[in-house]
Amino acid sequence: MDLAGKAYGVPSYMLAGGKYRDRIKVYADTPSEQDPKQMAARMQTRIDKGYQFLKMDVGINLLRGIEGTLIQDPAVAANPNLMHPFTATQITQKGIEHLTEYARVIREQLGSTIPIAIDHFGHIGLDSCIRLGRALDRFTFAWYEDMLPWQFPKQMKAIKDAVETPVCTGEDIYLRQEFKTLLDEDCVSYVHPDLATSGGILETKRIGDLAQEYGVPMVLHQAGSPIVAMANVHCAAATENFVALEMHSVDLPWWEDLVTFEGKALVEDGHIRVPEAPGLGIELNEEVVQAHLNPPTPELSGFFDSTDSWNVLDSHDRLWS
Repeated sequence: MDLAGKAYGVPSYMLAGGKYRDRIKVYADTPSEQDPKQMAARMQTRIDKGYQFLKMDVGINLLRGIEGTLIQDPAVAANPNLMHPFTATQITQKGIEHLTEYARVIREQLGSTIPIAIDHFGHIGLDSCIRLGRALDRFTFAWYEDMLPWQFPKQMKAIKDAVETPVCTGEDIYLRQEFKTLLDEDCVSYVHPDLATSGGILETKRIGDLAQEYGVPMVLHQAGSPIVAMANVHCAAATENFVALEMHSVDLPWWEDLVTFEGKALVEDGHIRVPEAPGLGIELNEEVVQAHLNPPTPELSGFFDSTDSWNVLDSHDRLWS
């Protein structure tokens, strides 16, 4: 889409049918802190930078080492590839109260009106998801994300029916068809594709257009470089029911320097301006890219090396979150 736009002299969003908006709202994810006051302070720095939409984790990782909060087989819990319903992990009432208090402190410090989405609940089953979701409903969070693997639509439907907060999934889904299944089953309040793995700009727009037919908005998962972020920007510009784009790079001061962007900052006041330059509207800054490469490995030792190692599945290649 970048090359085609540059060949035709038009921004990539034009190849996706035009644009609905000139600026794309982004929501800032925030790494967890065990202390809710410290977490709220960290999230406040994002508000101070102009972000108007936030996300944080509220899950069983916050309960590690707190006696009496989890019923769990440690050997099972140590297996990251075991789907949530099969871990038999449960949150106790003490654990529910701890997480509810954590959320209360953050809501109290940040206020009741800024949108805050919730993610990474942990590998817990349906019943614990419902109990935790109901306990957190009082804080009017923006959505509960990936409480269960998307492959279990009936269980996801049960959560959606049981809680009063919107539910969201989709970052691990490839192409439209599985989104249609979730929409047909009324399992989601938001679709949440990751453009880098859902099928690119055009297919992700089609996912958004499909969701719009069901009255469901689209938010976009994104945790990559400015290149994939800008691909999301063009898709978001061209999709009417888009709400917000994820941003994981707030704490990386060099992230924006990986590309040049019409001589201005990429993210300003919690938004990215839709570029009018051809293609994605950015150019790769190769010197900065090389300065921030991951440490060399036997398979990958430099800039634009072979990526044949990516053709082999590894232990983190899961199709669910």
